[in-house]
Amino acid sequence: MRPVQPSDITISKPIPRIWVTRVDNSTAVLELPILHGDTLNGLVMGEPELIPLSDTRSITARRSAPGKTAGLAVVSGAAALGLLFYMESRPDVGNGRVCLASLGPRPNFFTNCCTADDTLPC
Repeated sequence: MRPVQPSDITISKPIPRIWVTRVDNSTAVLELPILHGDTLNGLVMGEPELIPLSDTRSITARRSAPGKTAGLAVVSGAAALGLLFYMESRPDVGNGRVCLASLGPRPNFFTNCCTADDTLPC
């Protein structure tokens, strides 16, 4: 959420939704806002609403933050790579046997599976 100046609410660069805090601290979500002179026009819960600028304390809108998004992507990727490296370097992970007993003949590099009745060598 970032503050918006009334001059930023133009038809050429429309803002789909703004949050208007009035002088009495009530907040209205104004959709499809348009500024006509000193009055904000838009829809509040689907109904037309006129809000004079003199009755507003602040106007905010959601704005994209590409820098924060890129930072989040970099940090998430680094955390995922770190986790993969950690899991790969753990001595108790890996070198497990592959069980293919139900798939028919097995190549030499696969081991047999242990069963409940221990009929297969483990």
